Amino acid sequence: MLEEIIYSNKDDFEIIKTLKNEIKQYTNNLEKEAEGKQFFVRYTKKMDEFITIVFKFVLKKMFGYYRPNINSLPITLTAMGSYGRVQLSLYSDIDIMIVYRDLPGYNIKNIIENFITLLWDLGLQIGHRVHKIDELFEVSKKDIMIKTPILESRYIYGSKYLWVEIQNELKKIRLHNQKEFVLTRYKMLQENHKKYPLSMEPNIKNGFGGMRDANTMFWIANVIYGVNHNAELAGILFTEEEYREYRNALEFIFRVRTHLHIITKSHKDVVLLEYHRDIALKLGYTDTPRLKAERQFIKDLLKSLWIINRFTSINIKKMIKPFLYNPQNISKLNRIEKNYYICENKIYINWHCKDSMKESFKTLLKYDFKTYDVSLVNLFYTQTADITKKQLKDLFKKENIYPIIKALYKANKLHLIIPAFEKVLYLAQFDGYHQYPVDIHSIKTLYNVENIRYKTIQQVYDNLESNYKQILKLVALFHDLGKGRKEDHHLVGEKLISEFMNHLGFKDSEIKIAKRLVKYHTTMSNIAQREDIDNDKVLLNFANIVGDKLTLNLLYILTYADMDAVSDTLFNSFKEHLLTHLYKNTLEIIENKELLLLSTKRSRKERLLLKNEKFLSLPRLWQKKVLNSPSTQLFLKNSVNEIAEIVTKMYKIKDNYTYEINYNPLTIEIIKKGINFNLGYFLAKLSYLPLRHIAIYKVDDVKYFKMEFESEYEDEWSIKEIIEKSFNTDEYNFPNPGIYKKEFSIDCNHSKNYIALKLQTNDKKGIIAYIMQVMDKYNIDVEDIKISVQKNIVRDILIINKSSHFCEKQSQILGEFK
Repeated sequence: MLEEIIYSNKDDFEIIKTLKNEIKQYTNNLEKEAEGKQFFVRYTKKMDEFITIVFKFVLKKMFGYYRPNINSLPITLTAMGSYGRVQLSLYSDIDIMIVYRDLPGYNIKNIIENFITLLWDLGLQIGHRVHKIDELFEVSKKDIMIKTPILESRYIYGSKYLWVEIQNELKKIRLHNQKEFVLTRYKMLQENHKKYPLSMEPNIKNGFGGMRDANTMFWIANVIYGVNHNAELAGILFTEEEYREYRNALEFIFRVRTHLHIITKSHKDVVLLEYHRDIALKLGYTDTPRLKAERQFIKDLLKSLWIINRFTSINIKKMIKPFLYNPQNISKLNRIEKNYYICENKIYINWHCKDSMKESFKTLLKYDFKTYDVSLVNLFYTQTADITKKQLKDLFKKENIYPIIKALYKANKLHLIIPAFEKVLYLAQFDGYHQYPVDIHSIKTLYNVENIRYKTIQQVYDNLESNYKQILKLVALFHDLGKGRKEDHHLVGEKLISEFMNHLGFKDSEIKIAKRLVKYHTTMSNIAQREDIDNDKVLLNFANIVGDKLTLNLLYILTYADMDAVSDTLFNSFKEHLLTHLYKNTLEIIENKELLLLSTKRSRKERLLLKNEKFLSLPRLWQKKVLNSPSTQLFLKNSVNEIAEIVTKMYKIKDNYTYEINYNPLTIEIIKKGINFNLGYFLAKLSYLPLRHIAIYKVDDVKYFKMEFESEYEDEWSIKEIIEKSFNTDEYNFPNPGIYKKEFSIDCNHSKNYIALKLQTNDKKGIIAYIMQVMDKYNIDVEDIKISVQKNIVRDILIINKSSHFCEKQSQILGEFK
């Protein structure tokens, strides 16, 4: 119909108007027919039709009835990028390349200019390249980002004689510098995986297991084998069944991406949590008693991403192995047994190895290695999941079991070896806290046990006996396997690990320890972040839960590993300090309950301080003032060396105030003497930064403030300006950010010297700034503030010196809140 219009007697204006309306009508109705790969095919072919019609119209305008035969006109239109791959999606640019041979008499440049201008006038989002046939090869050598789309060129319309010449050039381009192209594309893919790791908000284009994995495999296959589709390698690199599983997963990603674009009305590739339910419903998922539609959807999405990544990573490695060969590595390669090699702590398997899983485990359990090549995944993937009970139990005795566990998981065999894992496969956690689904989080926890980043925790781990390390690794893997059920996951996890360890023949005493660790695996984290970890009652209750030093040591390591596996940024030096402080305080109580009283702890620190060289170098009068300080928190929260360092700084203050700033992460120490410091104003000005802790100590008339923030900060002058203004601002009325008095709880008997004020509220800016403004108004001495934010809920605890009579003033103070 459209072709009839361009050759009708209508004038050019009417024809263009008709074309424009036809294109607009089609694009406006796209959402109704959008569905997966078939949509991509239909959409691509429709764009081919529009582009062809427009080109024919331009030729009609230029030549009238004297238009030459299309094959004789030396211009060819080709599709590139996703358009060339027949994967054109909504809101994507339509990338075309116009190739021509510059022959006299055809006025070719004028034809091309008119064609491109008309495409834009018709509302088509065209991206274009224009090249002479003779320059294609040279252009492709300039940049891999140019070479790649050129290699994807697909004929749309134009001279087929010229298309044959283009294909010859494409062959030359494919064969040129293959190694550089293949290794660069492989490196770029690995960088993408680091930049966009798998999470519950995956990037389905550039991230792990996304469309870029599939594209990279095609680009490499195209260059090495000259294929036009990955399917052509079935029977060469992979089986028909493996390819079918991969294609089904990729089709699912196509469908998800189409609906994501429809819902967001934009070219987005990250499947944010806010879109999960809408996409799920469009894909036909429905709520069930056990799982909401969005949970079912994200589970299938994550599974599909893993399938794509497994398939592409195995086959890309098979294709590029000749290009990875480096003679210098031969001397480093250790052949441990036939088909098994270790190089620099990495295990490699011969691609032709046909061992059963039992046979391969005999070898793998004998040797230690820290990481694995994808050839191990390939081996596991081709095997039947079958090992002996002894092999499974011995697996957890290895120094490094993470590589085997991760390779089994990636090969989709872990849940067959450890059935308790099946319920949590690809199980998302919509709690605003965990970055990863349950299965990945559990495996990362195991990794953290074997790769501890902090010296104190590593020392505790190193001192464990081997059987307790074995138990700890089991617990790390099992601690969250009770999730996804109606019952409390701590209690379900207890049952699961008990059944598993009984099955493997562990002792009752060992099973008892493991169950206890699973049951209380979140306790230490909660106390460290939400409670006063120097308080007698808090420590005694925690010590009673733990029971003994061995359990405390195991729980300390497990808590670190669990917290560090939540996300890439959650666990930091500040949280390590909190955890270690709680560990040491609890260990003191377990080993010597006489240290329970705060006064006893302070007295012990004072005695040690009197043996410290730095402290003894201070004048005797200042030493006496320090020992008489009302700030017991100074002695509880810091080591003897830290106390000596702080009070030395306080003694040396010459001016009205001084300060030190550390920017990574942001930590600010302020010391003032005989001058007002408006802490409320200071905190209000920095309320956009995540604050985690405030310490305030007093010796004589000198006051010390330490503010610790979660993140880095580089604007040095901004911070200094705020500090200076905080000493020159008498009043600053910071509004209540939305804190209610019902959100506070007060413990006037927290300890002999201190009151605890706890706040639980929704996270918002300026909470501590406003609270400190109120405390300053009523002359309340706050000595310590711990800030904890999880799942968008703030749990703050303020430790207040009883000498400021907070409890007597509490009704007035709380009256300042809503």
